[in-house]
Amino acid sequence: MDPLDRSDPKRIGGITLRGRLGSGGMGRVFYGVTDDYEQVAVKIIREDFLGHAEVRARFSRETDALRTVQGPHVAALVDASGEDEEWPWLAVEYVQGLTLKEFVETRGPLGTEHTATLGLLLASALGDIHAADLLHRDLKPGNILLGRDGAKVIDLGLVAFADGPTDLTTTSSTLGTPPCMPPEQFNTPKEITAAADVYALGATLVFALAGHYPYTGKTMAALCMNIVSRDVPPDLTGVPAELAPLVAAMLAHEPTDRPAVPEVYDRLKELAAAGGTALPVAVRRLAVATYVERETDPPTPVPPPRPRRRDLSEVVVPGSVVARLADRLRGDYAASPRL
Repeated sequence: MDPLDRSDPKRIGGITLRGRLGSGGMGRVFYGVTDDYEQVAVKIIREDFLGHAEVRARFSRETDALRTVQGPHVAALVDASGEDEEWPWLAVEYVQGLTLKEFVETRGPLGTEHTATLGLLLASALGDIHAADLLHRDLKPGNILLGRDGAKVIDLGLVAFADGPTDLTTTSSTLGTPPCMPPEQFNTPKEITAAADVYALGATLVFALAGHYPYTGKTMAALCMNIVSRDVPPDLTGVPAELAPLVAAMLAHEPTDRPAVPEVYDRLKELAAAGGTALPVAVRRLAVATYVERETDPPTPVPPPRPRRRDLSEVVVPGSVVARLADRLRGDYAASPRL
């Protein structure tokens, strides 16, 4: 966490902002504490994008999606701006820990068991998102936080309705993150299905296991051409034999050839529970292995102590009428039989 700049807001809604967590192309994310001492990550639109209808629509869609989606592995919405507020914002639960991208880049890839457990948690999150008739469309290692209780998916900024075309387009940036995007998201972005999220999960698992993505290219154009080409297979170097068939199926060029999310979940559950390991134990092992604290992490907010209740002897003058009355009452209560 970095300190606030002079230009940063100090308070928004009922939340006190205490530092910067990061920034993207269209927004900034702050660390904040609610009046009830709950830690939150607050996302706001950059001031220079407030007049962009597309950005505001995308932000509104993310807020609506977070209100709809409920699941233990999706960062939950805590509060959001009202319709009449000029500066849109939303606050989600603060998950302390590294992103999957940060972890792999600094600590190295995960093993088969931990990756299988991670994958089933992410498949569970996608199942919750799809159950709300939504698509994530931007699942990637940078949008996965490795917290104390396991993995959580964040950033539904590119969420789309599963039963209709996507009406958010842009000429200045790609809708999604190319290394994790399926071919159809480049070719026909208005006709994607839940299979696109399955592909993104497969690409994320390759990164978790091997430290690289299924496709690379010397330029962004070359990367995109490799992804959309039927003649270029994904690079599964470093993916263990136990996971390679499933991951390869998830990265199939045709959406209809990919397994559905429940099938992915069941297969990953088998691998995570191999050798008789109970699922809660596997999740706990993953959390212990991947949760990392940073020196810059904010301290847990502590509510101020309640005022100490004063004894009557501190405020009553000895020998006064009040003091004599208090003594008599104490004597009466002491002499009364207990029921």
